[in-house]
Amino acid sequence: MSAAPRLRPPAGGTLRTPSVQVAAGVLVLTGVLSLAAWVGPALLASVVALAGLALAWGWAGALALPSPRGTAVVLAVGAVVTTVATGARPGDPGVTWLPAALSVAVLAALFHQLLRRDGRPRLVESLTGVTMGLAVIGCGALLVPVAHRDPGPALVAAALAASAVSALVDVAGRWPSLRPWLVPAGMLAGGATAVLVTTPAGIGVPPSTALLLGVAAAVVGHAVRVVLAVLPTMAHARPRLVAVVASTLAPGAVTYPVAHLLLPQVLPSL
Repeated sequence: MSAAPRLRPPAGGTLRTPSVQVAAGVLVLTGVLSLAAWVGPALLASVVALAGLALAWGWAGALALPSPRGTAVVLAVGAVVTTVATGARPGDPGVTWLPAALSVAVLAALFHQLLRRDGRPRLVESLTGVTMGLAVIGCGALLVPVAHRDPGPALVAAALAASAVSALVDVAGRWPSLRPWLVPAGMLAGGATAVLVTTPAGIGVPPSTALLLGVAAAVVGHAVRVVLAVLPTMAHARPRLVAVVASTLAPGAVTYPVAHLLLPQVLPSL
C-alpha cells in the first residue's frame, strides 16, 4: 500500500475554521454521550468505545499517516482496552488500570511499526500520530468513571454541553472580523452553559465548579477543532467525523481532574 501524501498548509496561510458540519456532529455526539451518562456508566462506556472506534476508522486518513490499516487496528485496540479499564469496575471506579491499558496500546503501536513492509517511511510521524490518537481516546475514557456516582452524570453532561456550545460559537469564524473573539466568546458561552446544566436543585454541583469546568471544556474542544480544521483532508466526510469525535472526547481530560479535586464524593478513590 502506498504511503499517504504529506499534508501541506492551506494556500496563502489562510486560517481555516471548523465547518458547520463539524459543529452539527458535535451537537449530536455530545447529546448521545450526555444521555448515556444519565442512563448509566455501562452505556456511557459503550458509547465512548464506539466513538473511539469511529476515531480509529478515520484517524490515519485525517492526518495522512502511512500504513492506515495498521494504525486503525492499533487505535481500535486502544479504544477497547481503555474503556474496559475505566468501566469494568463499577464498585470502585477510577483510573487504576488506565495507564496499563494505554501502555498496551502504545506497545501495539510499536509492534505495528515492526510489521510494516513498506520500508517504514515517516516512522516518527506515524508513531506520533498514533500516540496522539491514543491520547484522545484516553481522554474520552476518563468520562466513564466520573459517571458512576452522583453528581457525576451532571458533571459529564455539563462538560459536553459546554463543548457543544463552543462548537456553535466556532461557526462564527466564517467571518474574519469575528475570529479574534471566538475563544473568549466560547469560554463565556461554555461556562454559562455548564452552570445552567447543573442549576436544577438537588444536583449538587457548585456554580463555581460548573463554571470552571465549562470554561475548560470549551477551550479544549475549541483547540482540537481549530488544530484539525487547517488540515486539507477536512474537505472530506471521514476526517470531519474524526474532528467531531476528537473534540468531543478531549474534554474528558479536564472533566476527570475537576471531579476528583473539587467533588471528591464523585471519585473518592483512584
